[in-house]
Amino acid sequence: MDAVNKKIAIAISLIGLVLIILMISTKFLEYMWFKALFGLWLFVFCSSVYRLTPLFKSRNPLTDFIQRDAQHLLLFSLMGFFDKKHGPDWLIIESIERITVKDDELIIHSNNERQFSASLPAKKVELDTFLKRILTDSEKQTITFD
Repeated sequence: MDAVNKKIAIAISLIGLVLIILMISTKFLEYMWFKALFGLWLFVFCSSVYRLTPLFKSRNPLTDFIQRDAQHLLLFSLMGFFDKKHGPDWLIIESIERITVKDDELIIHSNNERQFSASLPAKKVELDTFLKRILTDSEKQTITFD
């Protein structure tokens, strides 16, 4: 997620640079539509920069995204601006065949050919450790970890 967020922040910064050049070299600042466009850019820029800060990671721990009860795994995913979450996706733990863990992403394959993907603010090692902690030994033996 960090690599993608950095690329997004760079792209949004370049758009902001173009807007600032237009603001200086033209009279677009006199128009309300340009001020609204600049305000929208500022909002999106703040969101993209916020996702790169340690505050973002501290406000979004893994326990907010992966939860379990006796038989189910609940998955939430990040989406949109700032800390907006999507979900939950309910998964029966017994139906999980394979879990693929990547940096900032978790993909769960179930035996009914469904696949759930979650974008998470954590590295591969953190996700592996967290999943191994919340699953029982018998569940870990029946699930393939990639």
